[in-house]
Amino acid sequence: MSAVPEVITAHAMVLQSDAHALAECAERLRKIEAKLEEAGAAPPWLRQSVRAHLAACAAASADLAEASAWLRRYAAITQPGVRHAPH
Repeated sequence: MSAVPEVITAHAMVLQSDAHALAECAERLRKIEAKLEEAGAAPPWLRQSVRAHLAACAAASADLAEASAWLRRYAAITQPGVRHAPH
């Protein structure tokens, strides 16, 4: 990846969009899980599968959101003329 702030920011925006899509997926799975529980007729393996996918979507969403935030921070420090303190 190039250290061009605009390119980095564009990558961050894509990751944030993907995080949002996965969060929406997790929400849909929460609704499905609730309906399965309410109906009480779904086999345990199906409910377990939905829960596992819900957890995976939620974890991936959080990871992508964090990666996006780190990329935005990186883009900020790669701006020409921006001084930052040494670590």
